[in-house]
Formats: sequence, C-alpha cells, structure tokens
Amino acid sequence: MKNTATSPDPLDFAQEIQAIGFSCQRCGACCRPGQDDPGLVFASHGEVEALVLSGAGTWDEVARPYPEFVSCGNGAAVTFGWCLRHEDGRCRFLTEHGCASYQARPWICRTYPFALEEGEIMVSDCPGVGIPMSIEDALTLAEDLLERARCEEEDEERVRAIFTTVQIPEGKRCVIDGSGLRICEEYSGPR
Repeated sequence: MKNTATSPDPLDFAQEIQAIGFSCQRCGACCRPGQDDPGLVFASHGEVEALVLSGAGTWDEVARPYPEFVSCGNGAAVTFGWCLRHEDGRCRFLTEHGCASYQARPWICRTYPFALEEGEIMVSDCPGVGIPMSIEDALTLAEDLLERARCEEEDEERVRAIFTTVQIPEGKRCVIDGSGLRICEEYSGPR
C-alpha cells in the first residue's frame, strides 16, 4: 500500500473502529484454538526474525511452517509462511501475565480482533468488542491496520516473485517466504 492521494485516511478507519468499540480484556482467547479456529498465528519471515532477535527463542522454537501445503505435482508441497508454535494447547508466548513477546508480536496480534480485507474492516469474535474506546486508541489501531496491510502486501509481492523463480525440489516439503525457499525435511505435518 503506497502513500498516495488515494490512500485510505486513518481517521476514517479510526472513526469506524471507535464506533465498533474495543478494549482488550486480556483473556487470552485469541491465543488459543477455538471451536472452528485452529488458533494459528500466521507470521511472515520478518515477524519470526523479529521474535528470534528479541530473544524469544530459536527459529524452530518460535515458528513452524504454516500447515496448509499446496501440492506441486512432483511429490513436493509448498506453503507460504510460518505460524507461531503452540505449547499446551495455546500460543507458546501466552503466560499468566500476558504475552511474553509483546513488543515483538506479529501484526495479526497487534491488530486483533480487527483486520482489513479489500479495504473493509473485518472484526473477529472477541469479548472486548463493543466496549467504548477513545478516538486516540482507535487512531493508533487504524494506523497499525494500515501498516499491517502495507507490510502484508509487500511480503506477498516478494513471495510471488520468489515462487516464480525457484524450482521446488521433487518430493520435498518447502516454505517460500519473503526471504526465499526453505526445505523442511524434518517437518511431516502439524505438531
């Protein structure tokens, strides 16, 4: 998303978010699987890298390949990103005191329960939805949503460019993310 005369105005989104209302209840429901939601937090290469650099753990301790693989027809399969690891049925960073990696958390966590889809605000089920909020808090959230959309668009462009230039090794499971292709020989499915 480029900053142009047609770029969305954060204040417009902020007013819509304020009208919906939100206040995090620190319940951790968004950090656990739900009835029809596996609770997977998608993360780009850059987001996983930020967690690793913050001291959250090694790459393999922080993330795993996103479990939705696409067959390549030669016994190979590819997925296009990462998800945060779970432990004991929840995000590994959820503690009794909140998020252990709050400062380095991915965009999806920063903007939950809100997301932008084709320029429209989408709201997930969350106990904090509907609680009055200030225009300042709504503006911060709107700016984060727009930055998330910009970052996701840039990452998708990098992934597309890489996907069109790499050969997926026969019989291998791979991740293509914004940094390149990674073979996941040890990975045999969701953990």
